[in-house]
Amino acid sequence: MSRSLNRVGKIAWLALLLAGSAWAQQPTVEKLLAEGHYGRARPLVQAALEKHPQDINALVALSTIQWAFGQLDAATATAERAVLAADGSAAAHAQLLNVLGAKLADRRIGSFEKVGLARRFRHEADRTLQLDPRNLYAHEALARFYWYAPAIAGGGKSLARQVVQKLVQLDGGRGYGMKAELDATEGNPAAVQADWQQAVAANPGSYAARVGLASCLLEAGSERAEEQAKKSLALDPSRIASYRLLAAVHVARAQWDLLDAELNRARAAVPDDLAAEFAAAQAILDRNIASQWGRAEQYLRDYLKQPSEGLEPTIALAHWRLGMVLEREGRRSAARSEVETALRLDPSLDDARKDLRRLQ
Repeated sequence: MSRSLNRVGKIAWLALLLAGSAWAQQPTVEKLLAEGHYGRARPLVQAALEKHPQDINALVALSTIQWAFGQLDAATATAERAVLAADGSAAAHAQLLNVLGAKLADRRIGSFEKVGLARRFRHEADRTLQLDPRNLYAHEALARFYWYAPAIAGGGKSLARQVVQKLVQLDGGRGYGMKAELDATEGNPAAVQADWQQAVAANPGSYAARVGLASCLLEAGSERAEEQAKKSLALDPSRIASYRLLAAVHVARAQWDLLDAELNRARAAVPDDLAAEFAAAQAILDRNIASQWGRAEQYLRDYLKQPSEGLEPTIALAHWRLGMVLEREGRRSAARSEVETALRLDPSLDDARKDLRRLQ
């Protein structure tokens, strides 16, 4: 799956299930999570739980934040607390369902453990839909399960397509976005683009649909990618995804002054998330633009100066990418050091290990 489409799929796994009166006094938490500001939301959620440890919506929010930062075990435990505190809460069960789905998709988890996870996943899916037959997150999670699970575990692509069709009926934007994710795995870019166009048509005001279409167009090399990225930016300038896309567009067109201006706007709008700078560096690497190695290096060094946001490239990944830039600059010793740092932070980066062997 392509990098940007994989990003869209990853975002879709994240269940922002914060409906309910419990957050009436803290509407900013729901907004922060919806906009991807997990770091900003965390202290608010933790403060709420200090006052009310069994607050279901706060527990779901905390699990969401833990999930966004890759803490799947902690996210599972927190979602389980929510379910124990309120077995009749569809939001709590849907959160546990989605975290279990994320664990099933994690290649670091062994096959034997996944058998048990699959059984728990099906149980949570049934319970969520029993409580709320229209729960969008449950339908999305089931579609992925059927698509990726082997037949012996109950999987089947026809079953996945049926769930997607139901999702389209419930929410056209979300349904066609889900269809785009599945079609992408079959290497059908024309179908993926059509899916995202239908998602936008179904919900023109959907930020996620606009970003999905822009990402698809960017990968196809379409001039329309910038137009869609700007439309998503107009919908919500507080989110980083639009700036990330526009940064990649400017790199593709070698528009360096425009790139600098875009990154300055991103820093002003979202100062605690420098993912647009990472995206620019990655685009320079992907396109092998030798004249801009210094620019890519500076972007990555800037990215490493502060903690990464949830669902954005990790600090380990940034060290690895910096190592690749330094290697291309001919600084092999420094490159090796950066890759070693990346592997210390995240030993699961198998491709980084391959690069390290090459740099020895």
